[in-house]
Amino acid sequence: MAQDIPPRGVIEDGWFERARGIPMTKAPIRAVILSLLAPLAGFRVLEIGSGTGAMTVELLRASGAGSVTSIDVSAEAFGLVRRNVERAGLASRARLIVGRAPEDVPPGAFDAAFIGGHGQALEAVIKSCWDRLTPGGRVLLSSITPGSTSRALACFDELRASVGFWRAHTSCGGRVGSEWLLIGNNPIDFIWGDRV
Repeated sequence: MAQDIPPRGVIEDGWFERARGIPMTKAPIRAVILSLLAPLAGFRVLEIGSGTGAMTVELLRASGAGSVTSIDVSAEAFGLVRRNVERAGLASRARLIVGRAPEDVPPGAFDAAFIGGHGQALEAVIKSCWDRLTPGGRVLLSSITPGSTSRALACFDELRASVGFWRAHTSCGGRVGSEWLLIGNNPIDFIWGDRV
């Protein structure tokens, strides 16, 4: 059963169990990712790079009766993702895999794919997701480096995808005494390709 999940909006970062050295997609970025992949209700979603599982949980929430297959190379991350998904009460619709993309991405069709981590195999990971994408589907990648952004754009062009690109600079507000202070996050690029 889900514990303390808000009725609307993304889950606050503090809700998730975390571990040192395992990345987590921050709440404002999760909100952007969900908006760029929407609608997801009933979709089969593929996630590459689970991290803490924050995005996995949000994808499961947004997909309703759909499912999420999430793959991460780290066994430690796998345990963390599993615990966060179970705490959210969504484990029955999650397929969690310890493995490396693209080699261990399972066969089958997906309606949407999100790439949050790719190691050095960026183009191969994008192509693997693209090959499994149903018509009308979208592959979305988040990037924190200019090099990855350029490579992703070139790869989507090579695939003849309908391509989109945004950059977001988000900040989160927090109280400091009686005032509010904004704490900035690193800029994130979002690159996507649609199979039309």
